[in-house]
Amino acid sequence: MGGVPTRPATRVMVVGDSISHGREGDWTWRYRIWEWFRQNNIPVVFVGPHRGTIPPPPEDDRARDGGYAPDVDRDFLRDCYHFSWWGKQAHQVKDEIGEQVATHKPDLCLVELGFNDIGWGISDPGATIESMRALMTEARTYNQALKFAIANVPQRTIIPGLGDLPVRVERYNELLAQAIQEWNQPSSPVALVHLCENYLCREGSYDGLHPGALGEFEIAQAFSRTLLCPEFALADKSTKELTIPRPVPARVLATPVNLIAVASPPNSEGWSKLTVTWDLVYGAYCYDIRIETGHDDSWWDWHPVQDTRYQLWCSPMYLPTPEWKAQVRATAGEHVTSNNSQVVDVIVRHKEDL
Repeated sequence: MGGVPTRPATRVMVVGDSISHGREGDWTWRYRIWEWFRQNNIPVVFVGPHRGTIPPPPEDDRARDGGYAPDVDRDFLRDCYHFSWWGKQAHQVKDEIGEQVATHKPDLCLVELGFNDIGWGISDPGATIESMRALMTEARTYNQALKFAIANVPQRTIIPGLGDLPVRVERYNELLAQAIQEWNQPSSPVALVHLCENYLCREGSYDGLHPGALGEFEIAQAFSRTLLCPEFALADKSTKELTIPRPVPARVLATPVNLIAVASPPNSEGWSKLTVTWDLVYGAYCYDIRIETGHDDSWWDWHPVQDTRYQLWCSPMYLPTPEWKAQVRATAGEHVTSNNSQVVDVIVRHKEDL
C-alpha cells in the first residue's frame, strides 16, 4: 500500500523593506512566521535573493549578509531567503519584482512595503497605491496564479517636522483596503494583512518604527491571521493564529571588552585627541560612551556611537586633573543595553608637562 501523499511545499517570498530585513542579531518577523509554519506542519520553502539581515556599519557594504539572533533554529538558516532590503520602496520594487518572481518562482508573496514611499515623501498615498498595483501586475506577468498577502503601513511614533504623517498613513491604509478588493482574483487571491492594527510601534518597536522582539511577533501574528484565509489553501480549520509568548524572549547583549583609551600629545594649541576603542559586540546596533574628566567626579551623559571607535579633541588646560576615564555599553534600540564595561583610565597631558 502506498503512503499518504505529501503536500508540496509552498514557495514563500517575503517582499519588504527594513521592517522585514532586520538588523544583525534580530530574530526578525520572518523567522517568527517561519516558526508558525513549522509548528503547524505547513510545508513551505522561503525564496528570494537575500539570506540575512543588514550587517553592522558600514551599512553600504553589501558584500555579506548580517546574521540572526544566536538561538534561531539552524534549519531556518538553511531556509531564510527573502526579497527585503533596508530603505526599499514600493516605487522601486515594482520594477524589480518581475525578475525575482521569474528567478525564484514563489507561489505566495508576503508583502510589507509602503512606509518609505509615504514617510519620506517619495509618493503620496494615491501614488503609492499605484506602485503597489504595478508591483502586483508585474509579478502576475510571470505567475498568473501568484498569491499575495499585503500588509498595510504601521503608524510610527511622531517625528518632529512630519506632523501630517499619521494622516497620510491612515489615508494610504484606507485606499489599500479598497484596492485589494479590486485586485483580488479567484486564480490569484490577494488579502489584506492588518499590520497597523496589530503592531503598535510605541510598544513593539526599538526606535519608533522598526520591530523589536515584541514587534516581530506582532507582525508575524498579523500575517498568520491573514494566511488562515481559505483562499491561500495553507491551513485547515484546526490551525490557530500565531500566539505571542509571555514574556517575550529578551534580547541579550554582551558587555563590551578590550577597551583601550589613548591620548595623543598636545598639538601646538594644547589640544589632545582622545581615542577610545573596543571589540565589536554581536547584535549591537550602536554603542554608548561616557567620559569622566576628573573635574568634579561626574560622568558626561551617555553619547551614542555607531562604530567601535570614539574620538574627541580635548583641552586639558581648563581642567584641574589630567586623569580621564571612559566607559562603554552596547545598545540595541531604545530599550536594550548591555552591562557597562570596565572603566579605562587615560592621562591627557598639558603641553608644558611634556
